[in-house]
Amino acid sequence: MQKTGKALAEKLCEKSEDKAFCISSLTSRPEADTATAPKLGVIALSVASTNASDTSLYIKSKLKQRNLEPALEDTLDDCSKNYLDAVAQLDDSLAALLANAYIDVDIWLNTAITDGEACEDALSERAGNDAELARRNTNFLKLCKDALLINTILTP
Repeated sequence: MQKTGKALAEKLCEKSEDKAFCISSLTSRPEADTATAPKLGVIALSVASTNASDTSLYIKSKLKQRNLEPALEDTLDDCSKNYLDAVAQLDDSLAALLANAYIDVDIWLNTAITDGEACEDALSERAGNDAELARRNTNFLKLCKDALLINTILTP
């Protein structure tokens, strides 16, 4: 019998940087209970996309605050652009996965990861840091890397 749900998530997450985080994110949706590997791939991308959208909204709300330090404002501006691009890349990745275009998923997920890493660089290299954004960005990178790992497993 083929594995589904949490047992399958545990198998798919074996090589994740953070196995517990990977399993938790994959099984966070109700449909994960009976999900096959392709469906868990869709869930992984959906969770990453939701995270990116939420982070983008968080950044926008921070940018509306008055009297931001210039260094923090620059960092938030950069990260805002990165996250707008990442959301688009994840939307494209999801469409590609649904079309079984695994190579395209790989390309777009790697681009989204690059966007997250650029935000991470801005956060670490400038005086203007935001601990909540750093936490969200770390989670975003984990989600994208886990989705990439699953895509690699799904690729025939």
